[in-house]
Amino acid sequence: METEKIEPTFVGENNDLVFVVPKELFMMKLSTEQKLDRETAKEYSKYLRGTFKGFQKANKTKYQNGDNNKTETTPEFWTEFENLAKEKGIELIGYTPVLENYIFKNLPIVGKNAIILGMEMDWEKIKTAPSVHVSIEAFRVYYDLGEKTIELTQFLQEKGYKTEAHHPFGGKLLFTAHAVAAGLGIKGRNGLIISPEFGPRQRWSAITTDANIPETKKVDLSDMEDFCENCGVCIEKCLGGATYEEPIEKIKGSGIFTHIDRSKCMESLLNNNFCSYCLKVCPQGNK
Repeated sequence: METEKIEPTFVGENNDLVFVVPKELFMMKLSTEQKLDRETAKEYSKYLRGTFKGFQKANKTKYQNGDNNKTETTPEFWTEFENLAKEKGIELIGYTPVLENYIFKNLPIVGKNAIILGMEMDWEKIKTAPSVHVSIEAFRVYYDLGEKTIELTQFLQEKGYKTEAHHPFGGKLLFTAHAVAAGLGIKGRNGLIISPEFGPRQRWSAITTDANIPETKKVDLSDMEDFCENCGVCIEKCLGGATYEEPIEKIKGSGIFTHIDRSKCMESLLNNNFCSYCLKVCPQGNK
């Protein structure tokens, strides 16, 4: 059956922003000392399978809009939405118009506005880094946040709004730029978003929609920015030496900065038990 054609709201045009799933992710193996008991291995497998299935399911949500064309909303509607999101375990919620320059090249999206969602990664697991338990926690959140993002997308669709889910494992938008625009945190020196609530210990997803969104909350995060600028522990202690002291703009004038050498980061993931050491050492996340 031929897939229904959907007219996108935007198509990514930034030549310097290309979505690539690192093949190295599928090459990671447990070291001898990291062997898991049967129940933990079963749980890990559930999260891995669920993440990949959820990623595919999220990509299909744009085809589930029917004739949705509503745009008007009320404050009460967004209170209902946020209460539902929080009941599902989503701690961070923000709003911003879609940033066209931060849509991955050639990827079409539905919706003029973005709802940014964040879910905490448990500190007790993160502080074991580098270890397989950090990887399990990462995929637990990928899986859980992905499922909840799809459910909230369906909620908006059932209310008559044209909407698309963007899975935390790989959306069509650059989540970091949108999380900053939504006032949910700052971009740390290693390119990760640092939130007031959890430091770098969260995963992000997005929902794009034609629903009119609440005004973005203005939050003063200057103290966090100053602290981050004068810290640099994530750069000093990066196990793979993958973080740039000074971020590099990929193409002059593009506005896309590289903070991490992806190949070195992937190598560290493979060689250092799934790494994530930068999440552990950040002082703003140790809580």
